[in-house]
Amino acid sequence: MSLFSALTIAVNGLGAQSAAIGNVSDNLANTQTVGYKRVDTRFEQLVTNSNSNVNDPGGVRATPKYQNSLQGNLVQSQISTSIAITGAGFFAVRPGVVGADGLTSFSETNFYTRRGDFQLNKDGFLVNGAGFFLTGYEVEDDVVNTASSDPIQISALLDNPVETSTVTYSANLPSGKAAGFATSPSTIQIFDRLGNARDLTFTWTKVGTTSQNNWNLSVSVPGGAGGASSDYTATVRFNFDESGANAGTLNSYSSSLSTAGIVGGTGYTVTDPGTTGSDAEISFALDFAGSGAQTVAINFGEYQTATGVTQFAADNVSVTSFTQNGIPRGSFQSLEIDENGFVVLNYDNGRSRTFYQIPIVQFNAPDALQRSDGGAFEVTVASGNARFGLPGTVGAGSIVGNSLEGSNVDIADEFTKMIQSQRIYSANARTITTTNQMLEEVINIVR
Repeated sequence: MSLFSALTIAVNGLGAQSAAIGNVSDNLANTQTVGYKRVDTRFEQLVTNSNSNVNDPGGVRATPKYQNSLQGNLVQSQISTSIAITGAGFFAVRPGVVGADGLTSFSETNFYTRRGDFQLNKDGFLVNGAGFFLTGYEVEDDVVNTASSDPIQISALLDNPVETSTVTYSANLPSGKAAGFATSPSTIQIFDRLGNARDLTFTWTKVGTTSQNNWNLSVSVPGGAGGASSDYTATVRFNFDESGANAGTLNSYSSSLSTAGIVGGTGYTVTDPGTTGSDAEISFALDFAGSGAQTVAINFGEYQTATGVTQFAADNVSVTSFTQNGIPRGSFQSLEIDENGFVVLNYDNGRSRTFYQIPIVQFNAPDALQRSDGGAFEVTVASGNARFGLPGTVGAGSIVGNSLEGSNVDIADEFTKMIQSQRIYSANARTITTTNQMLEEVINIVR
């Protein structure tokens, strides 16, 4: 090997260590960058000629060694739309461009990232700090459409009202009261088709019959008979078993409804008592001005079982349950993302609705992905194709809400590599100095 080759190899070594220092510098600069993946340096020997008799060194080459698959530490976030992945995989994102018309258009090319600092922008899209738009599967009626993953846009800021169709009522009526005893009214709010709150009121009165096991239920709904001043009222007769194993429970005789069980009448429909354990249900036909007719089915428990409405010893009526399934109109209140990637909107009417599910994307060789600005990656031939899947399935990681993945840079390790590169750089520089002195000696031979 000539002295000139020694100079070339030493310069080559300086370049390799410069590249290593550059990677260390890049890592240290991004220590606090969300989702950053560090770059190590791989050194490869170059050989021009090598056999048992001679070795002509060719120097060294420095190439990057990406650590895209190495997870960083998770930290808590106060922002509900901040998410992180624990385990393998990436979020699928797309860059967006806002046109002159103010609308956002998207490229068909997906990028992939672990940077999960997403927030809602003015148009309702989830965008991370690098400007990439999160994509997900649409969910409709609890069915996930996995055909395509598109940018997530939250546009349903209002939740439509749902009319009341079912009311559940459970109470115990005091068996020892005399005929004519009336309970205090019990009222629950129900909702018409437009989301207006309406009062549904129950009042029980003990009926003076031979058996002393009959009660009349007065049902009142102001405005429920087709006008603001036209109140809906109905009276329903309830009969309870007198003795035996089913004493105190609703009668379930299969004889005429006019003499046993719940007595039928006009303005409502009584479910046939049938057999023991069948539902004791009455459907009331209401009609509210401006919102139209609706039917409210009220469930009073089961016949000949101690559920729903009963008649046992007590000082007064005790209502244990009075619920309904209607809701008023709601406004968007908050957004949350659960471990399964479901994007759930919460409304101030107490309702929650799921609109998207975020997929997790995996690669056979994630460290071979092409790095882009903003902590994003692109598919390469070496990385393999993107495999979309649901969180926590087929090796995919899970999503952690209210969290962010930090950089996977180890500062102590980076400083160690920096010291090594600095010393090796100095050694290569010394090689150049020594070779230069040797060349001077050669030149001085001819003087």
